[in-house]
Order: sequence, then C-alpha cells, then structure tokens
Amino acid sequence: MSPRQSEGILLKNFECIIAGEIDSFSRFSSTDEGVTRLPFSVENERAIEYIIGRLNELGKDVYVDEMGNVLTAGRSKDFLGEKTIFCSHYDSVPNGGKYDGVAGVVFGILLLQAVGEADRDRIEVLAFNCEESSLFGRPSIGSKAFFEGIELLENYETLIGEKDTLISKMRKADFKRFSQIEKPYIGENTRFVEIHVDQSEALSKSETEIGVVEKIAGQRRLKLSFKGETNHSSLMKLSARRDSLVVAASTVLKVSELSETLSSKEVVGTVTRIVNTPNVMNMIPGETDLMVDIRGYSAKALDEFKLTLIDHCRSKSNEANVLFSATEVATCEPAVMEDPFSKFLMKKLLTNGVTFSLMNSVAWHDIAEVSKYFPSSLLLLPNPSGASHSPVESMDLVSFSKLLVAMIEVFGGGHDASD
Repeated sequence: MSPRQSEGILLKNFECIIAGEIDSFSRFSSTDEGVTRLPFSVENERAIEYIIGRLNELGKDVYVDEMGNVLTAGRSKDFLGEKTIFCSHYDSVPNGGKYDGVAGVVFGILLLQAVGEADRDRIEVLAFNCEESSLFGRPSIGSKAFFEGIELLENYETLIGEKDTLISKMRKADFKRFSQIEKPYIGENTRFVEIHVDQSEALSKSETEIGVVEKIAGQRRLKLSFKGETNHSSLMKLSARRDSLVVAASTVLKVSELSETLSSKEVVGTVTRIVNTPNVMNMIPGETDLMVDIRGYSAKALDEFKLTLIDHCRSKSNEANVLFSATEVATCEPAVMEDPFSKFLMKKLLTNGVTFSLMNSVAWHDIAEVSKYFPSSLLLLPNPSGASHSPVESMDLVSFSKLLVAMIEVFGGGHDASD
C-alpha cells in the first residue's frame, strides 16, 4: 500500500470518528429540526455531562464554573511546559446548526484522544457556555465571566422563552456541582486556539482547506425605543398621530442606507428584532423597540454608524412627536489575532499539504474575548452550504481531518509546539 493510500484510509477513519462525535452532541437538542441547546436548559446540562465524561476518559479532571464553562487540567503535577488551550462553545441558537461551536470542542477532544498520554498535559480544552446571543441579546457572556468574574456581570433578562434573569438561571442550574477541581491557574506561557466552522461560504469558495483569521469584526448592539401614543386606526388627521412604528420603519431603512454608504469602511448594520405594541390590527402603534446589530473591523467606523443612526432616530422622533431613547446593550471591540503561533501553524499546514487562506471574520467568535488576555489564534473550516446558525449548516470533514492530522504532528511528537 502506498503512503498516499495509507493517508487516504487514515483520513476516512477520522471523518467517521468526527461525524460520530458531532452527532453525539446533536442528540442534546430540544427540537427535531436543527439543534436547540440554549444555556441553562436540560439539553445544555446533558451536553456538559457528556463533555465531562469524555474528558475524564482521556485523563483530564475538569473545573466547571457557575456559568457552565468547562476547563480541563492534566493529572500530572510535574508538567511545567507551554500549554495550548483549545476553546469553543457548546450552546446553540434556536434551531441552529450542529457544527457551530461544537466543532471546536470536538476538535479538542479528538486531539487529546489521538496523541499519546505523555503529550496530553500540553493540551487543555475550554468549552464555553452562554456564548450565543439568543437568550440575553449579548455575545460572549460565558467567556467574559470566565476571565473577568461572575460578580462583574449584569443581571440580564431573557429575550426568549419564559421571563427570567441570568443570575436566577445560574442559581437554578448550579453548574459548579460538576466541578472536580479548583479553577486551574492559566500561566503566561499559555496560548489559545479556536477551531470553528466558517459562518459564510467565503472559505469554501476560496478552494482552500483552512482559513487563518487575522481580524474579527467588532460590534455595537443597540436597543432603540420609540414611544408615541396608542390610538384607533380610524384617526384620519395624520398630524394628530404619534405613531411609533412609522419612526421605527424609517430607522430600518436608515440602517440599510448606512450599510450601503459606509460599506467602503467595512461596517454593516442589521435590524434583528422588532417589538411592536399593541400590535393589534385596528390600533396605531404606541411603542416600538428595535434591536440593531452593527459590525465592522474599525472602532471608528462602528461609532460613526452608531452615532449617525441615533441622530437620525432623534430627528425623526422629534418630527413625529415621539419620545426616543437609545441603549447600547453590547460593545465588542474588533480583535486582532497576533499570536506568532499562528505563523508556526501555517508552516505546519504547508508541511502537511494543507492549503489555507488568510481571511477576516465578520462573525464574532469566543477567541475575540480570549485575545484580550492571551495570545490567540482562530482557524476556520469550510462550510459548503454557506448557511450558519441553521439546520442546513455544513462542514467539510476532509478539511477537519487534515487539520487534525497536522495538529497531531504538532502536539504528538513530544517536541516543543513552537519550534
């Protein structure tokens, strides 16, 4: 059998193992269509239990905090070398894809499984919870809590499902009961790597196998509230109306217009949520709330979009005699991946015959929060469907397999991973 044939059999074996591990996670869902695994749900807890079980099998003890973040620690007390922590998240949006987030957790588990016991102390896995924005409208709550402390979090209210708060949900979940050890110390000689499926079709269309991310777009998330006066829709005199939805509608159009005019500055906005009251067929709307998500690679451009939009809302509200208020519910600054380890990985990818592209990511990632504190790298896997947070989301298993083989060579040879 030729080396090429042997390699092909190895990759096919890995593809089956990867698909099986991904499917194991997809069982933890409250819906049949797609994957629904919201933070603090029953399905979310079952996923934590599964993650802990797999990591224990591989010789790792785990620390679990109140948020449900899971960090491994090796059982050897003698290891003092460099650590690489593979991080990602395991919660999902409603009816999401089965690869988003979970692909990175699976990668860390399978890498630990593939290297020898002597090399496992160089690798840890950090699985974040509450990273998606669905439940509270804010990204990276889990990673912020992990690095900054639970006590600094605001007590956010839920946006979907039964009304509740973050602190209440944490208390009910009592995730710390799963913890087997105290929180491990993360030393200065630690680097973080996130493996994630591309959330667009850009990488798949590039015909390369891995995306090495240089920049992650920042965010400004706004809640725009318009308060007019509810009245019967038979009111003919338009000047007497205080229609909150009319002003909100002009705001939706303004977001689209600004996305066009500021496109050269690589910033884009989206109206993602509308709450209209009373939302009755024969009543003039009296209160309308919009949620707006603005993303871009420049903090200056993000703020320009935000301030221009708020000025528009204020002007249109004054004209319509409608009260207006704006709240910035989430602020995420653009992140730059500057870890020299990324350059080392690119060399190893080439050595192992894995093609890659340098790219930026408009989608937010867990590693953006991590990069505030530690050297960080983000590698993306092709998504042939181009769909994200959707049941039709896909992932290139061959690229995943090739990346795994390359990482085994990096971490499984008993040599310094930065040589």
